[in-house]
This record gives sequence, C-alpha cells and structure tokens, in this order.
Amino acid sequence: MVARSGEFDLIARHFAPIAQKSKAALSLLDDAALLSPPDGHEIVVTVDALVADVHFRSQDDPADIARKVMRVNLSDLAAMGAYPLGVLLTAGYNRDLSEGWIASFANGLGQDCATYDTPLLGGDTVGTPGPTFFSLTAFGAVPIGRAMRRDAAKSGDLIAVTGTLGDGALGLKVLQGNLMGLDAADSAYLSSRYLLPQPRLTIGRKCADAYGRYAAMDISDGLAGDCRKICLASGVGMVFDKDLIPLSKAAMNAVNTDPALWASVLGGGDDYELLICADQADIKTLGNDVTVIGKVTDQPGQVDLIGADKKIVELANDGFDHFKA
Repeated sequence: MVARSGEFDLIARHFAPIAQKSKAALSLLDDAALLSPPDGHEIVVTVDALVADVHFRSQDDPADIARKVMRVNLSDLAAMGAYPLGVLLTAGYNRDLSEGWIASFANGLGQDCATYDTPLLGGDTVGTPGPTFFSLTAFGAVPIGRAMRRDAAKSGDLIAVTGTLGDGALGLKVLQGNLMGLDAADSAYLSSRYLLPQPRLTIGRKCADAYGRYAAMDISDGLAGDCRKICLASGVGMVFDKDLIPLSKAAMNAVNTDPALWASVLGGGDDYELLICADQADIKTLGNDVTVIGKVTDQPGQVDLIGADKKIVELANDGFDHFKA
C-alpha cells in the first residue's frame, strides 16, 4: 500500500484550489454548496458513475481519466440544451494508488473545470480495496420550458447527429491492440476520441435557444442502442441511411480495410455526439453543425437501416450495455 495523506489533506491540497473560483463552493469548507439558478432558468441535474476497467482503462493517464469523467457528464447537459453551473465529485481511489496519481487526476479535472467554465462545488473522497471509481454529478441551467426531451420526437422528423460516429469504439480497439493496419495518425486520432470525448455544449444551447421543437440525447452507448431510447419515450420508429452516417477520415480508413468494423460504428459506445430529432425547418437552423442521417417513422420501436445496396434491414439492438461489459 502506498502511504499518502488523509482525506481532508488530499482535498485541501489538490481539490480545494480548483473550487476557489466559485463562491457557491464555499472553498469546500462546508458539507454542501450553495447554488442559485439564474433568473428565468430551471436546473438540469445529471450523474454518471465510471468504474476502472469498465468505463475507463486503469492504465490510462489519470489526467485524461479526469477529463473523461467530467466530459461524459457535460455531454448529458448538452443533450438537454443546458449550460453547466458546477459539478460534485465522489471519488473512490484504490488504496494502492499514489498521491502523485491523485494529483495528476486533480490537475486534469482542474483544467477541464477552467476549459468549460464549470466549477467544482464539492463531493466526497474515500479509499477502497476494490477498483477505482468516480461518480460526478453535474448541474446545468436551461431556459424554463426549453430543455430538450427524449419524448419530443414525431413521425416525419429528420434525425441528425453532431460530429462523426464510431471513433470512440474504434479508438478503444486501437488502445487494446485489436485494430491493426492503420497509420500512426489515424491510430492517434481514434485513440484521442476514446480518451477525450468532446461534449457538444454549444450546439445543445443553440437548440435550446432556437425555440424549435427538438428531441435529443447523447450517443454514449452506441447509435443502434441509444436511438431506441428516443423511440421508446416518443412512441416512434426510426430509419437510418448508412451512406449518410458521418465518419472521420480515420474511421473511414478502418471500415474500408475491414467492413466488419461497421458493427462497432453502429453499436459501439463512447462517441458522446448528440442525436437530434426535429422537423426539417428546425434542423435547418442548425446548419453545418449537424448531419442528417435518417427519419423518424410512425412504427413504434422499429429501427431500420438502409444499406449501401439500398435494401432496408432491421438494425440490431447492440449498443453498449454496462451490465454485460
């Protein structure tokens, strides 16, 4: 076991400095924070737990792990059109971790708190004989009545996504040594997309401010599985065109080399891009920030894929399942 300071010394040394930028955090000297919603806004609250070797690799840079812990939660705020107000972090560190590991984690967290103007408001720190884990609760604000909801999709809506899909799942394969044959640049790009997701806060707020009708969620567990969550909430179906699904150059090179990797593009997790459903006029207001990949149908729960041969097949429900990992 690696000797290190007690809980309060660790917090004071590594995490309290991050919280100094927010009056709501009370310098982490109290058991709770004081958070006031901006006028005309309601609070959005989300929480995600990440466990070593389930949601992140224990051998990864602790600063990158911290950024991922932060960003997957900010992605949930983005999916509702909210902007961040602050976060609470519960950390369970394996007792064999050094204080240097924790210091590096805190440094990465502090950098993202600054990057996304999201203060650390408090949390809890414990030691554990089991795997290291983190639970981060994020608070956001959205104009009253403007939060994007999964139950707002309607038949005839267009389906659009931000960014490119499949990079996260393919990046994990690269890091695991299960995706060979790519050049160094492609391998590095895909790896970075797995390690450091990019929460789409700007486009989320653009939707909330556009006064249109948008249904949205972030693609954390794979397009094939996540799209069904909107279908269930809205009582609709979906049809996607494989040729329209946006791929990065690196992902395109990978699937061209091995077409079987399309299963990872469609069903793999860790993209954290937004899946947005709205009528054509409202999608058009988003411009080049999104790519239209399909349409909402009136067949509840039915999800189909138009292949390259223009034949329609049912898209298998093979998104990432935390209880099967």
